[in-house]
Amino acid sequence: MNASDIRDAATGDEPVRGGAAGSAVARLLERAPTREDLAAAAARLAAGATPQRGDDASAFVFRLGEEWLGLATALVDEVLELRPVHRLPHRRDAALRGLVNVRGRLTVCVALPALLQTGPAPAARGGARRLVVLAAPEGALAFEADEVHGSLRYPLEDVRAVPSTVAHAVARFATGVLPWGERRIGLLDADLLLHALDRRIS
Repeated sequence: MNASDIRDAATGDEPVRGGAAGSAVARLLERAPTREDLAAAAARLAAGATPQRGDDASAFVFRLGEEWLGLATALVDEVLELRPVHRLPHRRDAALRGLVNVRGRLTVCVALPALLQTGPAPAARGGARRLVVLAAPEGALAFEADEVHGSLRYPLEDVRAVPSTVAHAVARFATGVLPWGERRIGLLDADLLLHALDRRIS
């Protein structure tokens, strides 16, 4: 008997072939599983399952200039293609870009590079620039990222202390650094960042 014979027997497509052996398989498939059978199957599944660790976190990873940064994934509402930013008259703060239309709703667009002092992106650097919309408690905010990687799950034990070589402005908002291949991601404190932006644009 081959695998298709057993599959057909299970689905009722055709009678099982193979004489006594086939009858034995049919009886096995028709027999209701005992409590011991279910317990053994659960144990096998548990032994082969990947353990779910409670000390994992998730970051939304993006690039500003030369810096790869991460924000709590839950803070990010959506990622869109760039669109025109309408500057506000009589507002000169470099951290405020202006207003951008997000699905018919005017949304404040901030300039994170001005706040974090990451500098401009190199002209030859690849990656498509994107508009990232944040679901901030005080209202939606948007910023332009030079490149977006997306959500990255990582063990908290992999986070390292912020080294002295990290730009001072980034270090002020960073809770740690996450190694990521040959790169490192500066993990930003969302509450601290949003508070600083609110003070700059209010």
